[in-house]
Amino acid sequence: MSDRKLQAEIEDLRRRLEEAEETIHAIRSGAVDALVFDEANGPRIYTLETADRPYRLLVEQMQQGAATLQADGTIVYCNVRLAQLLEVPHERLIGAALHDFVAPADRAAYDHLLGQGRNRSGQGEARLQRADGALVPAYLTFNPLPKDCGADIGVLVTDLTSQRHHEQLAAAHEALADAARRKDEFLATLAHELRNPLAPIQNAVQILRLAGGKPQAVLPATDMLERQVRQMVHLVDDLLDVGRINLGKIELRREPVALASIVDQAVEAVRPLARSLHHDLRVTLPPEPITVDGDLTRLAQVVGNLLSNACKFTDNGGLIRLSVEREDEKAVIRVRDNGIGIAADELARIFDMFAQVDSSLERVQSGLGIGLTLVKKLAEMHGGTVEVESAGVGQGSEFVVRLPALAETAERLRSELAASKSKFIPSRRILVVDDNRDAADSLAALLKLEGHETQLAHDGVEAVAAAATFKPDLVLLDIGLPKLNGYEAARKIREQPSGKHMMLVAVTGWGQEEDRRRSHSAGFDLHMVKPVDYPALMRLLAAMPPGRSIG
Repeated sequence: MSDRKLQAEIEDLRRRLEEAEETIHAIRSGAVDALVFDEANGPRIYTLETADRPYRLLVEQMQQGAATLQADGTIVYCNVRLAQLLEVPHERLIGAALHDFVAPADRAAYDHLLGQGRNRSGQGEARLQRADGALVPAYLTFNPLPKDCGADIGVLVTDLTSQRHHEQLAAAHEALADAARRKDEFLATLAHELRNPLAPIQNAVQILRLAGGKPQAVLPATDMLERQVRQMVHLVDDLLDVGRINLGKIELRREPVALASIVDQAVEAVRPLARSLHHDLRVTLPPEPITVDGDLTRLAQVVGNLLSNACKFTDNGGLIRLSVEREDEKAVIRVRDNGIGIAADELARIFDMFAQVDSSLERVQSGLGIGLTLVKKLAEMHGGTVEVESAGVGQGSEFVVRLPALAETAERLRSELAASKSKFIPSRRILVVDDNRDAADSLAALLKLEGHETQLAHDGVEAVAAAATFKPDLVLLDIGLPKLNGYEAARKIREQPSGKHMMLVAVTGWGQEEDRRRSHSAGFDLHMVKPVDYPALMRLLAAMPPGRSIG
């Protein structure tokens, strides 16, 4: 062995002896946290600082916030992630109370978890509040720490923002899927409900064609036609009204109106349905009249929809009660049936759009699932409420509408009612304008039977000429006309000397508020939606000034 190589080995032995002496000294002094023997390099010393470093790096790189707290919740240590989560400088957190960074509404829950964490593990949710006031949903896990580690409680903070976002997306997706399902069910129901009246209408037309004027065949067929057409109009009106209300395009025509009048109109509309199902419909009115500030047509629609609903969901031969009473300052309308009832889990959604509590094939009278939605919306538009009660399936149901009542005298109401019943309708000269000849001919025939003189026109130009020569008291003028539309025809009629005093009524399939404003600006006095409500037309003729008559 060469002297140089021998010298190197001696130096290596000396170095090892020095390291061994340092190790023995460190062990005796208690400064060693870990001692690892490496075959190649001998013993390696890890102090507390060097042993803790990998764990500190791990904690700092976690996606969760982490902190150690004193028993009172003061932060002893926290990682960078917690500072980022709260958007607060790291140095500001050390020595602060974590309680102060919890949303005020959740601090009681946080304090409870902190108290648990002093003795045992505890976890729960609380919202943290950033400096800008933004709230962060978080899941907190508390654990007690050994007494000699410089802190009492360790806490992990998991940000739930992404999880909440995913939950919201999942809920939105589920809501969209439910809406799509209900839309498909609604369209299928709509097709079914609109097709149902077509068969009896078609049959009635054939009966009228073959009856040869025999009253015993004609009268039942005409009754059938009236019922089925009324049902189709009711379906279409309900469908359009929901859309108008949702868009805020329905304006109530409020006036003091007797509840007896509302009930009479609703019962008259639904009686054919009740009779066809052999229901016993009983109406109870209070001895003294009750009035409300409302739209007669819309409130009759509320009561009518409740009665129609009761008829449809009560087996043939059922009992339906309609009662009106006054409770303090409220007018109360109750519709009770002994029908199929409503399950407890269905009560909460009974007024939802397109809700169908019974869609079984056996129940042929089902409807579109929008009637009760309309009831609720129209009642609320009148400052009222509607509630439903049912003891369960097969136990019937009761709907209660409450509306603000007016303080009206019974004498005045009785005199108004008597005056309306005794009002005489003088004969009028009426011009009927419609390019649909069947519609024009049939309406003119009805008016003639009521004793009025009528003339027909089938386009806008003909209407203007007829108005000049016939000089009608009332013009029922369609809007969609050939040659000259109804708006232009109305303007030209108004330009005639006699046209300034005529009553012009727009008769059209368009009934939105914008359509009504447009007809008003064209010179029309009123706007009626097809098919014309015949009782409303009779009321209009009765209300016309005496000068507009041929009597």
